[in-house]
Amino acid sequence: SRREILKILKKERATVDDLSSQIGISPTAIRQHLTILEGENLVKRERLKEGIGRPKVLYATTEKAENFFPKYYSWLTTRMIKEIIQQDGEEKIAGIFNNIGDYFSHPYKERVQGKALEEKLTQIIEILNEWGSFASLEKTQTHYLLTTYNCSFYDVAVKYRQVCSIHTRFLENLLNQTPRLISCMADGNDYCEYIIPLE
Repeated sequence: SRREILKILKKERATVDDLSSQIGISPTAIRQHLTILEGENLVKRERLKEGIGRPKVLYATTEKAENFFPKYYSWLTTRMIKEIIQQDGEEKIAGIFNNIGDYFSHPYKERVQGKALEEKLTQIIEILNEWGSFASLEKTQTHYLLTTYNCSFYDVAVKYRQVCSIHTRFLENLLNQTPRLISCMADGNDYCEYIIPLE
């Protein structure tokens, strides 16, 4: 029912009674679903004043709700990469991915500036987890192992492995050294893992 509510509100704002009549469940049940959707920041209330009396309460989808509906970002991205490679070659796309890695890392440089390697890595783990990467760090006698269990670019990376250089470049810029990728989800592994030598 919550899915149905979102579909209706995607097209137009609606009252509880509107939703109740369209979906065929009671206003009380609609309110319960709306409370949950509001709590998830997928739906918002808007008040509409019409003459005398209490304003009408309308419900609408939020910006966050856009992610609920089908999107074709991965298809578009892979198609663009293919076109760039066909027209300008592999070097062109490599340069673009490096530039994207530079762009991603730039806002975070202050968070690692002047810090020792382990402190930098701790900050990087925090940043990656803010992105939803499910990152972890392990220290051995000779190096650190930085592991991520979620790939933001997975759908694209399985077709164009070059996209992984965005992540590598991001780490390189914040660490001032090049980490070595030893495991990659795009190759069918369960996680991506980098080796970073001890200083």
